[in-house]
Amino acid sequence: MNVAPRNPITDLRASTGYTIEELSVVSGLTVIEIMKIESGELVDPAKVARLFAAAGLKQV
Repeated sequence: MNVAPRNPITDLRASTGYTIEELSVVSGLTVIEIMKIESGELVDPAKVARLFAAAGLKQV
């Protein structure tokens, strides 16, 4: 049995109640970019920081 690790970006989005489309509007990223970040295909610290800022969180 394979258990996929939880994605903190997906958890962040779920905790804010945003859909991918809503987070796209708030963050300025495209839906495709957010989907790639959530899947781990795209790892861009600047774009991840934009998602955190859109959720109202500061990165440390």
